Amino acid sequence: MHHLKSSTLIVIACAMLVVSIAAQQPTPQQQGRGGRGRGGEQGAPAGMPATPPAVPGAPAKPYVPLAASTLADHADAYYGELVTVTGAVEQTFSKLAFSIDQDKTKSTGKDVIVIAPTLMEPVTPNAYVTIIGEVVHLDPLEIGKKGAELTKEYKLDVTPEVVAKYQGHPVILAKSVITVAGVDVAKRPPPPPTAEEEALSKIMKQVGPANTALRGALDKSDMAVAKENANVLKQAFVQTEAFWKPKGKPEATKFAEEARKLSEQISTAIATGNWDEAKTHAGTLGQQCAGCHGAFRERMDDGTYRIKTSSR
Repeated sequence: MHHLKSSTLIVIACAMLVVSIAAQQPTPQQQGRGGRGRGGEQGAPAGMPATPPAVPGAPAKPYVPLAASTLADHADAYYGELVTVTGAVEQTFSKLAFSIDQDKTKSTGKDVIVIAPTLMEPVTPNAYVTIIGEVVHLDPLEIGKKGAELTKEYKLDVTPEVVAKYQGHPVILAKSVITVAGVDVAKRPPPPPTAEEEALSKIMKQVGPANTALRGALDKSDMAVAKENANVLKQAFVQTEAFWKPKGKPEATKFAEEARKLSEQISTAIATGNWDEAKTHAGTLGQQCAGCHGAFRERMDDGTYRIKTSSR
């Protein structure tokens, strides 16, 4: 947890610096809301991040920093927007649903419901949190559909009385729930890698550099370097094929087998000085790698990747 906390604080600090610089220039978002700028948001409490940390693969659409009261007052302007909202925890409705208000000292009636796909620890009443996510309507169908799009499980797990009370209020589907300690409690720490995963990771870390070196050698018609790296790739894919065979993943095994054969064909083409053929096979090899990664590489909540196996 200490490691996650430190990493999160570093990311938040970097994000705050970037946004501080960007804030000196007017943005289309600021100009498009009738002069309200970012909705007249108030500053975040001391120690809280004003903007979201960088998320790998995040869309180009910007996050809008808001106060909870601004979102509650002008919900129609922000449905479908990606936002970062700082507020105090007002009420807890269930394990994964709670509301935030701008003022921790009293209830303003302008609290906003937050739904998280997971929480590693409960949020603390009256404590400030920063929520990063998307604004949607208080509608179970919309929430479920949006969750499917985000490949996260969001549920409106609240009582009918709460639904009636907050009818017409916005809901934030949280990607992150960051505490004043800088810990994102909505992110699951990845499970420790198994010995097999460590072994495969070691093999895969040879593939990238070898493939890059091979491409460069082919462009220069450097036979010695090209042969050396084609052989590295061949051995790596032999080991990868052996890894997948007992896993009951025939498609993954096939990817590795085809990659091995392509490496052998590259070696043969290099030996005969057929550089164009070698380059063609190298291009196909890259496609094989991309296909395997797309099907059998899994992104963890912390942004790192693991190999998909039958255990997950």
